[in-house]
Amino acid sequence: MIRLQEYAEGDIVLNDGELGKGFCILESGSLAVIREGKTLSEIDQPGSIFGELSEILGMKRDAVIKAKTPSKVRHVEESIEDIVTKNPKVSVKLIRTLGRRLYRMNQLATNEMSANETHSPSSNEEITKILVVDDKPNIVKQLTDIFAKNEWVVQSTPDEAGALKICESSSFSAILISMALPGDTSVDLRRKLKTNHNVLNTPVIGMIVQGDESAQKKALNSGFADCITKPFNANKADAIMFKVMNLDSSARYFKFVEDYLLFKLPPELSPFVINDIKENMDTRIRNTINEGILKLIIDVSNLEEVGEEAIEVVGEFAEKIEDMKLPMRGAIIATGEEAEMWNNLDGCEEWGICEDLDSAKEHLEKDPDDEEEE
Repeated sequence: MIRLQEYAEGDIVLNDGELGKGFCILESGSLAVIREGKTLSEIDQPGSIFGELSEILGMKRDAVIKAKTPSKVRHVEESIEDIVTKNPKVSVKLIRTLGRRLYRMNQLATNEMSANETHSPSSNEEITKILVVDDKPNIVKQLTDIFAKNEWVVQSTPDEAGALKICESSSFSAILISMALPGDTSVDLRRKLKTNHNVLNTPVIGMIVQGDESAQKKALNSGFADCITKPFNANKADAIMFKVMNLDSSARYFKFVEDYLLFKLPPELSPFVINDIKENMDTRIRNTINEGILKLIIDVSNLEEVGEEAIEVVGEFAEKIEDMKLPMRGAIIATGEEAEMWNNLDGCEEWGICEDLDSAKEHLEKDPDDEEEE
């Protein structure tokens, strides 16, 4: 019996813990193989066979197969022995499928062993590398400038051949591909990259022109993790990249430095940035408590304009600390004639107003009792 079934994004195609019978054939779409919450591989080539190992080995499945995009799957619900007896050609296809998987696993194991032998544990883990595939130099430069603020390294290539060659010897935290490449090059490139052990689990993001809904739909239906639009909004592009790479976006604003938490407001406070900061406030306060840090510096000196939004963000952060009755000492880096007005905010009345980071650190080093005597 062969059953064709359609799956929406996020639907489970095959569950773990089950003893399978027969196998499945991907008709269309993209699937993810997930074990213990980690994506091991993707299945996105029409005609791909999967799910057969459970019956062949007589073992319950140890991974979940989930639809990454709307997908169609044919379930061949008959024992493999009966299927092969009726059609011996099926056995050849199964052997080839298993052989390709074994080859890829051997490549991955060899690559990991080589990496462990030649690199220290922390050498590459701390570097976020982005590959940009676009033939427009201005686009590459714009992205390089945007990502440089996060200390991300950008490498670029104008075409499919260059991307495939680079990924033969390099791995990346994310890959950006222009959907404006000729024909179906962008979709084909993404599919080919997913067979390369170096970037097998690397998120691939499409670059589209703002308002081009057909390109966005094409990218998402082809398994791209997300899209960023041209012209680039630096804050939105950052947020999407942080999300697809599963990085902490609040690291852009909050950092532990020495024995204090530095909360640095960016020059422009758009609604998007404000929401991003507010969503991470509670987490950052909890992390600060967990680290045993009792000093806080808020830097507002880079703000292009001190408006209501900035005052609201700083005030909300200070109020949260005050409401939790935390024994934290604070300093605000602010310049100009209106610098002293930050002491008018609830929770900031006792905080020091300083001109730069060094004076803020010096202020926090003083004994509070000495300050009161002064």
